[in-house]
Amino acid sequence: MFRARRYRVLLVFAAIFVLALVHFAGSREQPSANWRASPPADRRPGASSSNPPVIPAQAAPPSPAAPPSAHEYKPEQFSTDDSNNSSPEVAAEAPPTASAEPSQPSENPTTGKDGDSRKNTGLGAPVKGQGRLGADGPATTLARPHWQKQPELFPIRSEEMIQLPLGQPNSIPPLQADFKDETSADKMTRLERLSEIRKVFERAWTGYKTSAMGHDEIKPLRGGFRDPFNGWGATLVDSLDTLWLMGLKEEFSIAVDYVKTIDFTISKKNDIPLFETVIRYLGGLLSAYDVSGHKYDVLLAKAVELAEVLMGAFDTPNRMPSLKYKWSPSHLSRPHHADKKAVLAELGSLSVEFTRLAQLTNENKYYDAIARITNELEKLQDQTQYPGLWPTKVDASGCRKNPTVNKNGIAKELTKARLEQEYARDRLPATSTSSFYSKPHPTKPAPTDAKSYQEYFKTHDTRSLPETAQLADNPVAAGRGSGGADLSSPEAQCTAGLDTPTIDKETYTLGALADSTYEYLPKEYMLLGGLNDQYRTMYEKAVKAIRQHLVFQPMIKGDWDVRFLSTAIIPKNKPGPTVMEYQGDHLSCFVGGMVGIGAKLFGLDGDMELAKQLTDGCVWAYQSTKSGIMPEVFSLVPCKKGQPCEWDESTYHTALDPDMLERFAKAQERKELKEKEEAAAAMQAEAEVADLKKKKTLLGKRERGNWHVIGLEDESTAKKPEPEQPPEEEEEKVPSHEEYVATRISNERLPPGVTKLNNRKYLLRPEAIESVFIMYRLTGDESWREKGWEMFQAVSKYTRTEFANSAIDDVTVTTPEMLDEMQSFWLAETLKYFYLLFSDPTVVSLDDYVLNTEAHPLKRPN
Repeated sequence: MFRARRYRVLLVFAAIFVLALVHFAGSREQPSANWRASPPADRRPGASSSNPPVIPAQAAPPSPAAPPSAHEYKPEQFSTDDSNNSSPEVAAEAPPTASAEPSQPSENPTTGKDGDSRKNTGLGAPVKGQGRLGADGPATTLARPHWQKQPELFPIRSEEMIQLPLGQPNSIPPLQADFKDETSADKMTRLERLSEIRKVFERAWTGYKTSAMGHDEIKPLRGGFRDPFNGWGATLVDSLDTLWLMGLKEEFSIAVDYVKTIDFTISKKNDIPLFETVIRYLGGLLSAYDVSGHKYDVLLAKAVELAEVLMGAFDTPNRMPSLKYKWSPSHLSRPHHADKKAVLAELGSLSVEFTRLAQLTNENKYYDAIARITNELEKLQDQTQYPGLWPTKVDASGCRKNPTVNKNGIAKELTKARLEQEYARDRLPATSTSSFYSKPHPTKPAPTDAKSYQEYFKTHDTRSLPETAQLADNPVAAGRGSGGADLSSPEAQCTAGLDTPTIDKETYTLGALADSTYEYLPKEYMLLGGLNDQYRTMYEKAVKAIRQHLVFQPMIKGDWDVRFLSTAIIPKNKPGPTVMEYQGDHLSCFVGGMVGIGAKLFGLDGDMELAKQLTDGCVWAYQSTKSGIMPEVFSLVPCKKGQPCEWDESTYHTALDPDMLERFAKAQERKELKEKEEAAAAMQAEAEVADLKKKKTLLGKRERGNWHVIGLEDESTAKKPEPEQPPEEEEEKVPSHEEYVATRISNERLPPGVTKLNNRKYLLRPEAIESVFIMYRLTGDESWREKGWEMFQAVSKYTRTEFANSAIDDVTVTTPEMLDEMQSFWLAETLKYFYLLFSDPTVVSLDDYVLNTEAHPLKRPN
């Protein structure tokens, strides 16, 4: 009886175990039928085939980090890590169906992981993939929400819309020089160079088309791709006008067909970098439409499609755009404000593209969007620490602070939105954590102004909500937007204009984070046909401040008369000196061309000579390294203004060893400290010997008195071996001033005049050749072509890879390491400027086109 019952129990447990095992195994099975890669065609709801497969949502793999942008848009500027794609906001919006794509491996932002996996690009044939995956088989990304047009929360009334200037353009001085007829020999040389440049472009384009078509960038060492700019095909769109200008019409048609499949309503990122998207995608589409003679309507249609997505970034209380634009429907339905620390270059470099779109579509809303930014920049221009210039960061949020007084009579600052939020929180029921509000306090009147707010807050209790809490029924609400959003939220109260941010230091420069805002002032003036004098006034103020505060002459060897631009770092809230950084950097090399255009456009006497000096500074930087390529950033010795600037070896060496006296003083301190330690050790040893002798003497006296002493040894006892002495340290040798300088120059490979190589990389940047091209078109001086050809030969030689061209890590050596990065501006800007330098001057004439900061030619009005 007992045995039977025991066996029954065992059988029951065995059955439960088997059932659990079967259930667990079944739950882990993944039906292969559910995996299906989507084509590159329009993936918006309703555009795909019927009954799409249901893809289970899984966590998306991390996407590669974005490289430095064409304008040093460092990711303090925007995040490209897709690891946050599984946020609750995105997960909540995920539709029940989504296309599945092979997942991308995570990779280092600089070097990445290389492999030989293969991926279908949607062109019908598998191509070399982006990296070795951990396992074979299908993978899926988290379902992404589609962008959907939302009712504007802060719409502009039609009567308040800023109108695009129309009418007969004003007379604008011609920019291009009167070129001489070239000889047959000169023409043959020029055409040979054109052919060489075109071959480099075709090779890189073929590598991209084969290995990364439809993706943002190729990985040029072993193939594969990266998608740092939303995965819409940045290189594809960026290269359209270059294909056309180089006569590669068949490749252009192939690229246009692929552009038709881009779906701007879905993205691999949670936010859109507004600036990068405008200059690369919107500028690329509009330029291709212009240079191809308006024959491809799809290009303008796709530009409008993209612009409609981007316009949501301007839907803020003060109409300043959100530069990291969160485009998801859930975010767009809530009020939000622009950035408190907006990058100047991102904010001020949208005008040319949106203006051209407004001209082509006759839609004033595109011009209104950027005109409001210009108006605010103009107001702020004279209020900065360097009037005429703007700091690299500005407060675009509109959340201007209102002064008030605390209970002790001390002034403090609270935003109106913050006051309203505090008031709303105070009226929550004491025993409830609900986000719903009770009726107003029966014995305490509601505050109506700043003073009554203060009185109301004197009796705070401990109740509070997170600052990001959504208030369900704000009693001080001003109303709700057309989309049903609560316009009394803190974000909705930020209606002021631009201001300087609340930071300890402000930086003034024409390099990273500022560059193209200044570049667009004369270009927007030309694009508007001179009908808005606002841009001329702003440019003239800026260039005057640049000459006064930032331009400097470096002390360099040789017969060079060059200029560079310094960076000023000025304390804002604390007293302290202004720090000047005298550097050359590749990003600011565009200034030579900008100043040259401004000189001719606005008749600024003397500025053409400054343009030549600035451009020659970058040419010198190219010629001063072993590779013949300019480093990214380097430090120089400035000459005093108004004094002769001649090479002085002693001054240069002093700059290389600025801490010579301190270095010698520290060495002397170390020597003296060592001597003191040795003297102390000697004294200690002498004291120990004296103590030992004293003990031995005492021992002898006691023995003579027949005392019995335990623990003391006499001399007959065996002596312990003395510890080995450490080898004597060699005396520290402090290099002399001459030795120190010679070692630095040799080890750091410093060109004469350069005191430090802050960044040795070359990232395939175009800014130097941009100014060389512009100076040739402005002056007709053939020497600029020769300088440009030397630059091209060096760049082509040291950046060539098996598939295309790559950024390199060190321009001071002849065997640099490849960084496996080829940003889209290599094809869009750098090679285009080289090609235009040797093209007939009528190709993209500066009197017919304005080139945006990504070198996209946009047609000027007749």
